[in-house]
Amino acid sequence: MGANKIAIIGIGEVPTRTMPERSRWDIIYDTCMEAVRDSGLSKNDIGAVISTSPQAQPQLTAELAFGKLPEELGLENCKDTCVVNAGGAGTSNCLRLAEQYIASGVADAVLVHHVTVHSTIPVPDLIAFFAKAGVDLQWEYPFGSTYNIIMGLMANRYMHETGCTPLQMASVVTALRSWASRDPHSIFYGKAVPSPEKVLESSLLNTPLHKRESNILADGGCAMVVVSAERAKKMGKPAAYKLGESVRYFSATPMMRNMEKMVYGLRDTAKEAIAQAGITSSDVDIWNVYLAYPLAHPIMAEALEIAPFGQGGQYFLEGRMSFGGDIPWSTIGDAPGRGHTGSGVSAAVYVETARQLMGKAGERQVPDCAYVYQNTSGGSGFNNIATIWGRDPK
Repeated sequence: MGANKIAIIGIGEVPTRTMPERSRWDIIYDTCMEAVRDSGLSKNDIGAVISTSPQAQPQLTAELAFGKLPEELGLENCKDTCVVNAGGAGTSNCLRLAEQYIASGVADAVLVHHVTVHSTIPVPDLIAFFAKAGVDLQWEYPFGSTYNIIMGLMANRYMHETGCTPLQMASVVTALRSWASRDPHSIFYGKAVPSPEKVLESSLLNTPLHKRESNILADGGCAMVVVSAERAKKMGKPAAYKLGESVRYFSATPMMRNMEKMVYGLRDTAKEAIAQAGITSSDVDIWNVYLAYPLAHPIMAEALEIAPFGQGGQYFLEGRMSFGGDIPWSTIGDAPGRGHTGSGVSAAVYVETARQLMGKAGERQVPDCAYVYQNTSGGSGFNNIATIWGRDPK
């Protein structure tokens, strides 16, 4: 993928909530129409629709995969539609495909969207899905390994190797929630931000992770309209331009993952994306990190060389990544702050990246935001896709 090929010019989003009365298609209609209106284009300018696969929702996946959305929205000039699935990295691949559609002339404008409604999925089905997702069904699942247990094992190892304390780890939740409490689209909007001590007072779910260090499943959705960078520039409206990208594959199953290789991959993808964008690390105004669980944020802070090795947790405890701190970080609060909407959390982070660069983030707006680092990670962390987005084309 070359740099400076596409731009996000329109965004749409609904608040993340537990609202079973709000159907999946209600969310799709609302977010897609809002994104098209925000772009300044007509619905008939949309030449393709790409959906991030809605996890644990097979009926909706089938409806989208068999082409229902363009007809539902009345997109008279749509040439193609498809569903993309790479777990949490799915949205990145939607945008990559959109880039190919635009570069090859299939479409001048592409609509990318995601929706998840967890609240109407039976609890046993949710438990079964998240017990198996990202887990090897032959060598891990039969012995009791689940998504939450995997994250606990990773946290234990990180804390053992670095000396990160439970209080420091809990402070990640405080930092993420400090942003989320100011985000009208967050399930925690307007709610009190728990102190690290309060986080540790919650029940222990999976050593060393407490209830407040785990995610709340929720319902939500968002959409983006993507065009070529050249077209966005001619339109003269606020946009988010893709300037650089890099990716690494690690392993499908966490038990087989080389942690050193993963940390180097996180570091190298950032450096390569930043270099492709023609900027330096010091130019980055926001580190919009998507990792789904709080334990991975100190790891990422150290891998990105923002914090020295073993000091990632301390940076969070000092409030440096919190709202008002000197390192703007995950400005929707990642999944622990937004509410977990499956693969849609990464889609929401892309919308936030665009929102910040467009100057539309309200109370959370980072002043003079010109460059944003954004990453996504698929499955239980099988890869990392790092991108740099800018306010202006270079």
